[in-house]
Amino acid sequence: MKSRLLPALLLTTGAGLLAACDPPPGPGEEAEAVMVEDATEVVTGRLFRSSDGSLIEEGVVVLAGERVACSGEAGACQWPEETPVHPFPGSTILPGLIDLHVHARPHYVGAFLSAGVTTIRDANNDLETVRALRSAEHAPRIFASGPLLDGPDAFFAQFPGSEPGHPARQSLDRIMPVIVENPEEARSAVAALADAGVDLIKLYEQIDPVAFRAAVDEAREHGVPVAADIGTAFTRGLSGATMDIVDAAEAGVTTVEHFSGLALAYQRRGGDPFDPELDEAVLDAIARALVDSGTAFVPTVATPIQAEAPETLALDDLPGLAGMEPHLEAGWAMARQMGEMGRDALQAELRLVEALFGRLHEGGARIGAGSDLPAAPGMMPGWGLHQELEALARMGMTPAEALRAATSVAAGILGDTSLGHLEPGAQADLVVVRGDPTSEITATRQVEAVWFGGRAVDLDAGWSAVAEGFEAMAEAMRAP
Repeated sequence: MKSRLLPALLLTTGAGLLAACDPPPGPGEEAEAVMVEDATEVVTGRLFRSSDGSLIEEGVVVLAGERVACSGEAGACQWPEETPVHPFPGSTILPGLIDLHVHARPHYVGAFLSAGVTTIRDANNDLETVRALRSAEHAPRIFASGPLLDGPDAFFAQFPGSEPGHPARQSLDRIMPVIVENPEEARSAVAALADAGVDLIKLYEQIDPVAFRAAVDEAREHGVPVAADIGTAFTRGLSGATMDIVDAAEAGVTTVEHFSGLALAYQRRGGDPFDPELDEAVLDAIARALVDSGTAFVPTVATPIQAEAPETLALDDLPGLAGMEPHLEAGWAMARQMGEMGRDALQAELRLVEALFGRLHEGGARIGAGSDLPAAPGMMPGWGLHQELEALARMGMTPAEALRAATSVAAGILGDTSLGHLEPGAQADLVVVRGDPTSEITATRQVEAVWFGGRAVDLDAGWSAVAEGFEAMAEAMRAP
């Protein structure tokens, strides 16, 4: 059988998956190309290596069904002549992007794949909604927390349609949030959610500290990671929260979302969150404790940036926007009003976030990319992660570091080494973007093609489905 040959070396994975291959060639020896007899598709172009942020200018990725079979420089891989080849000269092949903090809804869940986001971590929905998300057409890969756990004065219990409760007293399917008042209830709630198959546990701001630690311990026994959102200066982090960011990290949570609990930690250590002149010694002490804890962080920095100045991370005329913006504008108007009313707190939070971000980044803490969609004005389904990538670069990450935050680092936070890279054995999730996003991070918005689990995504169909979903939702709300 004839084969097509491109010149190169196999990549090894920075996530710990090593392809079975011979030792690398010695000086003067040529690498032996790998023949992929069961290749289903081949993609060529500039290749981003998420293990270290480097580029292969002439790269290749060979898919065999749902997995990557071979990748590297042009020449490392062979495939049968009849295999479809998709060349993208001048474009960059990235692993499928991962959004670590989303509040997804079935009517817009299809926006993620069409924007190149192949995996999301859904951070608070009842289990019935989680099932609807996963069964929706065009849905990405979903890691879901199910309903969050909070104390008896839970903020989310105030929302229309919420059904606060506890699994010991009612069906778990529709509960949101789960109310826990003591360590025993915290443990039983975590056990029930773990048995229901959630991918992580989310702890909120009003939980009693002893119950909080009991929930973390129970989750560890079930092998389920824990995400903590314990309030900010702009929300309820100085009035209702019981744990600060250091408390949560030292309790053993997997991630702290939004740098929540930072303002409270700063205040408890003698700082004034509303004083523009920051206490560097206090911030240094907080950062040292957080780095030493080994906790990872999903800061969602685009959200406060957009809330404080909604046009800062504006999107150009990208696909799908016209079908979404009109339906989101009413919610954004309310968010803008809240931002104006709480401007001092919002600016205080941003000062603290910027100061801590640099310290954690320099200290080597793991920082993953999450959009917090749709929390702030102008944050668009699917494209919100791209806005977060730009925000991470504004905070001091290089474009390559920001890309790693949404690929290999994000996959490490999820605990799934098959994601976030394009080396042999990886899930065949690819996004091709025009240009070089390691030079200009906003190039990630120029999505040319997406493969999800080895299947090419119909981008236009995805955006059409989202527009139809928003319109159907609007129609249902207009109905008497």
